[in-house]
Amino acid sequence: MERKMSIKKKILAMTIGPVLILGLISVSFTLTMVKSAMTDEIQDALKGTAAATLAAYDQNAGDYIQASNGDIWKGSYNISKSESLVDGIKENTGMDVTFFYGSQRIMTSAKDGNGDRLLGSPAGEVIIENVLNKGGSYFSKNVSLNGTLNYGYFTPVYQNGSSTDIVGMVFVGTDKEQKNAVINHIMLTIGVAVCVVMIICAGAGIKMSSAMSRSIRTSIGVVEKVAGGNLDVLVDDKLLNRKDEIGDLSKVTIKLRDAMKTVIMDISANANALLNAGTDLKSVADKTNGTMEQVRSAVTMIVDNSSEQARNSQSTSEHMKIMGENITETSGEVDMLDNNAASMQQSSEKASETLEKLRIINTDVERIINDVKEQTIRTNNSVQKIQDATSFISSIAEETNLLSLNASIEAARAGESGRGFAVVAEQIKKLAEQSNTSSQEIDDTARILMEDSTKAVELMKQMQDIMVSQSASMEETQAVVAGVLAEIESSMKSIELIKTSTHKLEASRNKVVSAVDELSEIAQNNVEGTKKTHQETEEVADTFRQVSDSAEKLREIAGQLADSIDYFKI
Repeated sequence: MERKMSIKKKILAMTIGPVLILGLISVSFTLTMVKSAMTDEIQDALKGTAAATLAAYDQNAGDYIQASNGDIWKGSYNISKSESLVDGIKENTGMDVTFFYGSQRIMTSAKDGNGDRLLGSPAGEVIIENVLNKGGSYFSKNVSLNGTLNYGYFTPVYQNGSSTDIVGMVFVGTDKEQKNAVINHIMLTIGVAVCVVMIICAGAGIKMSSAMSRSIRTSIGVVEKVAGGNLDVLVDDKLLNRKDEIGDLSKVTIKLRDAMKTVIMDISANANALLNAGTDLKSVADKTNGTMEQVRSAVTMIVDNSSEQARNSQSTSEHMKIMGENITETSGEVDMLDNNAASMQQSSEKASETLEKLRIINTDVERIINDVKEQTIRTNNSVQKIQDATSFISSIAEETNLLSLNASIEAARAGESGRGFAVVAEQIKKLAEQSNTSSQEIDDTARILMEDSTKAVELMKQMQDIMVSQSASMEETQAVVAGVLAEIESSMKSIELIKTSTHKLEASRNKVVSAVDELSEIAQNNVEGTKKTHQETEEVADTFRQVSDSAEKLREIAGQLADSIDYFKI
């Protein structure tokens, strides 16, 4: 099982942790700021010394020039011989000063181990680029003078009266190791101070957490005694007199003890009363349970009777519905019969009208046939006359043919002089032959026309006989149709009476079915009501059984509660 962090450790973590973190952040921030500030201060000091040195040289009037012997002059002042100036500056400031003419050291206060001045060596490329070429000042943290690292500051030297003509530069340097020693001493002092403060805060936190942990453990011990059933526990006055949360916890513990005493005493009294009430409740529940068993038996009989009544009502309702369906079906068939009779009546009337029209048409046909018959007879007479005419034409054609033959004979006898007459005779002969042929054809055609007319007359006579017979049949059919119409009208009256009776029977059936449905619904409601009553009775009986069981359990619980209360010592 994972062990939780104790409150003492939590308090230590909340007090010492932030102090340690804040101390580390403060030390880191302070050391960084101090080192940066000290470096800036060194740079400012070097810058000021460089400016003072340059001012000392510039107070001499004239230009910077180089003599033939190599010395550098500023007006009438020989810079190459200015040992006293650079040594005085070093003595007053502790900083080495060097004057560069171009990139060469001309004068310096720096000396080697033998006491000789460090002259003649050129400046570095970075310095030449930034100062001589670009005309700016340059600060370096690592400038080597005879093997010793220095903080160095370079500033350009301009020709007298010029702001662009750079003739050299001034260098000021200070020993880096000495300055770093001062910085480290300051940083160490600050670090030690912060650590001391952190240790003091940690000690105070440990002491405070230990005191709080002891007080809380004491309060826990009191609560454990109360939990163990001892309500006569006492709390130390020192804890009660505290003005913090531990004092409040101690006071609340006392209140809890007193409240539990009162509650336990009340529970004990109520447990005894509950035990007695449980005994009485079980007795009453047992009696009521017996009574409910009798009620349940009676309700069961009522449910059975109501169910039987509902089934009978349902059966009656179903039979009435079947009878109603039959009546409805009969009513529909009567309506269909009525519609069919009406259709028959309409059809018979139309048939009668059609027969009347047909009779009229038949009379017209008889008249037309008589007219056609008379016309055919007249045509036969005309054909006879045509045949007579063709016979006459035929006899004329034969005579003409004989005459043409005689004429041809005579023309032959006449020789050359009768040749023209022979031609005419030949033409007459041809005409006679054509006339004879045409008359023969006309005779044949007339003969065929005569035969067809004779046949047509015979057919018309037969058709006239049929039309007469048909007219008689139409009159008989018309009489039959009239009788059918009379019978249909009588049937329609009977059907109307049946229809009226069926509608009345339908209305009565609807009332009976409605009454039976209402009776069935009432019976069904009675069944449902009695079933519901039976269910509620069952539920009440079950409830009283549960009450009886609960009363028994209540007695047991009351006994257990009384035994549990004995756990506390009041």
